[in-house]
Amino acid sequence: MNPVPALAGLAPLLGRRQLLGAALGLGLGAAELKAQPAERLQVPIGLGGKGRLPFVVKLLELIGQAAHIEWQPQYLPFARQVLMAERGQSLAFGLSRSEQREAVLEFSDALFANHAWIVVRRDKVFNYRSVEDLRGRVVCLPRGMLMGAELEAARGSVLQVKQTDGDMAARVRMLVAGRCDILLASYRSARPESLARMLGLPPGGAAELSYLPRPAEVSPVYLAAARGSELAARVLPRINAALRQQAKAIEALVNSDI
Repeated sequence: MNPVPALAGLAPLLGRRQLLGAALGLGLGAAELKAQPAERLQVPIGLGGKGRLPFVVKLLELIGQAAHIEWQPQYLPFARQVLMAERGQSLAFGLSRSEQREAVLEFSDALFANHAWIVVRRDKVFNYRSVEDLRGRVVCLPRGMLMGAELEAARGSVLQVKQTDGDMAARVRMLVAGRCDILLASYRSARPESLARMLGLPPGGAAELSYLPRPAEVSPVYLAAARGSELAARVLPRINAALRQQAKAIEALVNSDI
């Protein structure tokens, strides 16, 4: 697989060995070598419509600081974001794991848990207890996006899917227009009132939309890179180390209303 341009300028292994030999020849021990700062990498990353949200910006900043990464964001439709990751051209942000994806992608440790909230028109509220309660309903879903394992198993048999290339605002318009019955709004918070603020729903029920009080699913999300790619080999280990280093700061960020 061709190397990612942003990583192609890294010193080859031979050069590293020569550098190590020179350092030892000068009497530098392991402690001095470990003290040298890691080289800073420029890493392309595919971001969807949420990529400019303050939460995502801050999360990537925390990871980048600890991993010595300078992000090169690319704001893409979701399907394009996944395709570029599969081709080894960039990382993809916010993916869930599935058997299909794991065949072609490698994943970081979990970034945070995503809650998939069911959003409906206010006159179509129903009691959600299990996937069976979605029977015969149509969900608006971004093209290329996979739901959690339980919902994916129900796709086409219990739950019908209408795919769109639009962002959340476009899916909301489809829902209001009656072109689908529900949409899934992925949000990190376990508090539905945080979802209402994210969607811009006014308090007191003065909106056309409502949300069901129980999430359809809760699943971790990850950064992903093409299996066997340079990004997977060189960048994902740095990211995992950064996630461990910044665990407390990331937890506080996830629980905030930013």
